[in-house]
Amino acid sequence: MVCRPLSNKAANEHCSCSSSAANDDATDEEKRRLSEKFAVHRRLVPLVAQNEDSLLFLNAASAPPSNLIVHEAVTRYAAEALYELYPFGTKWQQTREAARALVARCIGAEAPSTVAFTRDTTEGLGSFIRCFPFARGDNAVIIDTEHPNMVYGFLALRGAGLEVRQVPTAGGEEEKGRTGPIDAVDAETLRPYVDERTRVIGLSSMSFDSGQHHDIAGICAAFRPREIHVLVDLTQQVGFAPLDVQALGISAGAFSLHKGLHCPTGLGALYVSPKAFAELGGDPVPPIVSMAAARNLREDLLVRADEPVDWYPDARRFEHANVSLVAVAAAEAYARFYLDVLGPADVAAHLYGLTDALAREAGRLGIPVVGPGRRGRRAPHICVLGVDPGKWGPYFKGVGGLKVTVNRLGVRVSFGFYSSIDDVKRFVRVLELGIARELPVRAVP
Repeated sequence: MVCRPLSNKAANEHCSCSSSAANDDATDEEKRRLSEKFAVHRRLVPLVAQNEDSLLFLNAASAPPSNLIVHEAVTRYAAEALYELYPFGTKWQQTREAARALVARCIGAEAPSTVAFTRDTTEGLGSFIRCFPFARGDNAVIIDTEHPNMVYGFLALRGAGLEVRQVPTAGGEEEKGRTGPIDAVDAETLRPYVDERTRVIGLSSMSFDSGQHHDIAGICAAFRPREIHVLVDLTQQVGFAPLDVQALGISAGAFSLHKGLHCPTGLGALYVSPKAFAELGGDPVPPIVSMAAARNLREDLLVRADEPVDWYPDARRFEHANVSLVAVAAAEAYARFYLDVLGPADVAAHLYGLTDALAREAGRLGIPVVGPGRRGRRAPHICVLGVDPGKWGPYFKGVGGLKVTVNRLGVRVSFGFYSSIDDVKRFVRVLELGIARELPVRAVP
């Protein structure tokens, strides 16, 4: 039987959480300001704003619903394609450079030139992985719960002699002999696996499945002085929380723009720090070379083999000529909205308030939260509840209009800027009904 998520009125009758309790670290005035601000902006997402009694979208970490900011940008792009003479030549290229500058602001990069547009996170990670210098017998260090797109990128180099070392961090998986708590990774977690042959460390800043916020700054401080590169998947941080890649000290970072930055799929970005670019040998060769990588491309597009090529001396060397310009138009519009209207710090505070409230209510029901509870060691938008996925998964599927992610740890709930405390209340009621059916929870160390 399929049931609908409870209406706000029904949920409020059973849930004790409130918007004023959603952010314990804020003053009452600040709580009120954030609540009112994001209640207004929720209207920009019709899927949630117009279906509050029939739909409960809690899956922003996978891909959020679109919004009117992006819709307007895509519609404008389509109109320009219909009615303007070759906007590709000037207007859309200008939009691409404006978007590059805004994306650089989103991550705190030194300059727009340190950012290349890619197809997605995979292409960005792979471009760097295929360029860092190593000799047979050198090693890369990753964690055992890293996203597959990072892991496979390194595993593909084993045939060339790269050793890939996986650090055990899974926690709670008794069949693998690891039963400790799931916590954020720091330099001390990695240190036993790093030696004089380590050339690169690869990990996410915020974990996609359990929501840890790893100590990237501490890891870079410990290992970058040893000329060990730190490659970071930034996908779950960009658009959800403030970010300063210079302060972190990373070598490179890649991310897709269809999650926190709400763009259509098919657009990502690769950041390469100037210092790391120089350490790649001074003249790194991308795995796929596009004419966009050459600064001295002739207007007639003829390339002479007897003339030197002037490659871009920065991340733009990794960019292809044909990126998704419709996604670029969306990126320019939404990144500006995120930076200048929403504000990264306000977004993070709003999201922390929602995950705090959900964790508190889950605890009241006897449902444990997987992963670290302290802010700074967890992502602001992700809360993983330790329920039995085999029993709760079918139950969640039977709740019509509910969208969450059931994974190896339980259920991952993830919020966006459009989410509200009423969404938390309605989901808590779903949890209460599951508990009433005696669905099991999991013991989390």
